Amino acid sequence: MKTSTMQVRLIICCFFLGSLIVIIQYTSRTNNFDYRRDVLERRISYDMGQQMVEYSEAVEKQLRSQKEGIHLTNLNLDAKSKRIAKLNESINKTQIKERIFNLERHDVTHDMHTKQTATKKVCSSPMNHVAFLKTHKTASSTIMSIMQRFGYFRNLTFVMPLKKIDQYRFNYIGEPGETISYENIIPKREEDEYDLLCNHVVYNEGAFQNTFPNDTFLFTIIREPLKQLISTVNYYGYTQQGYFAKILNQSLMNPMSDYLKSPWKFEPSNPHYSVTNNKMSIDLGLPVSQIQNGSFIKSYMERLNTKFELVLLQEYFDESLILLKRFTCWSFKDMIYMSKNIWPLHQNLNLSADDIDNHRKWNVADYALYETFYKLFWTKVLKEKEFFDEVYYFRRILQKVNIHCSNDKQSKSLTIFDSKWSPGFILTPDDCIFLKMNEKQFITVIHKRMMSRAYPNGNNPFEQTTIEDDLAHLFQ
Repeated sequence: MKTSTMQVRLIICCFFLGSLIVIIQYTSRTNNFDYRRDVLERRISYDMGQQMVEYSEAVEKQLRSQKEGIHLTNLNLDAKSKRIAKLNESINKTQIKERIFNLERHDVTHDMHTKQTATKKVCSSPMNHVAFLKTHKTASSTIMSIMQRFGYFRNLTFVMPLKKIDQYRFNYIGEPGETISYENIIPKREEDEYDLLCNHVVYNEGAFQNTFPNDTFLFTIIREPLKQLISTVNYYGYTQQGYFAKILNQSLMNPMSDYLKSPWKFEPSNPHYSVTNNKMSIDLGLPVSQIQNGSFIKSYMERLNTKFELVLLQEYFDESLILLKRFTCWSFKDMIYMSKNIWPLHQNLNLSADDIDNHRKWNVADYALYETFYKLFWTKVLKEKEFFDEVYYFRRILQKVNIHCSNDKQSKSLTIFDSKWSPGFILTPDDCIFLKMNEKQFITVIHKRMMSRAYPNGNNPFEQTTIEDDLAHLFQ
């Protein structure tokens, strides 16, 4: 009898003890709900970032291998363009994309009047005061083309170099290392403001503040430094001019590996003449005397973050354009593009792990730049609503535009219908011509227009060898 009583008491004690533990755990969980939710949100953000990287690398690898195969065929340019466009369309429908971003959602409605975005500023009209700090080998020429079309058709005032159009470095403002000054840019009319910048120039905070209106939207684009090196070598090194001749003419199996072991032996004495010595950071105004000073670099990146509204990433080009579109209230028609200044791969660098490590040590500022603004870019993206839906929709528009404009004798217009993100538009044959116009041609057109405004009486200090009408043959 005593044993049974003891068992009952023991059971009751265990029950109450278990209940007490449950209550304590429940209370603890309730008190820590907000903390756990924050941890979960951070984990989701991290996982999304990892998935973005994995997705991008997978698609990029697939695109690169298949596009190279298309380029090696004997097809004409028109047929190659159509095949590549079809390839892009098929890749956009892959299961990995649908799984990661849930892009093909059936609950997405298309109401152009509904703006769902987390950006703080809601624009009532497109921003006209926009300065683009053009960097080297980062897809900046394609961004420049977008800027040129936007400003040209709105008759805006560009900051342009005060040079002859056929002069050496005519597309650069000033000399190497110089920033904007009233001595090296085409004067504006007294009643005008400088609206747009897209030519190469070194950033300087004070000079930019003195040149542009206070509400100017300042942005740039950067690229993963190792990929930027590969692109730079293939673009500048192919001609083997300047210090590249000294690097690539060595009788070695791998001259770039030898260069990275001791780059200072090959580099120009003035870093402003180099395209492989922390070039993106120097473009963004980092003093050349500080390019190896870690503490100064860190503080300078923090300063840039307070001055630049947006820093785009070349590896996520379409995502970058949609973020830019949302910040500036531009339209899909403003943002469409055909890639510019792409150079085929002529040099296989065959870099080892030690070579890559040496490159990181030599380009310490550019790696700090990229790592800083990579995180900031995705922080901005993850605050946006339905962002990847819009990116996907934009890519579908790009595919249609590229296929339509790949026909050099295109005589029909392409209609893009309204969407919830942007009004529809009609793409005319003339629009295709401007989309395909190369950098030099468009600079020539805009340069002439700015010169004629600055010197209406013909007292132009620079004799012009080209006029805007010289491009009329493109429209015939």
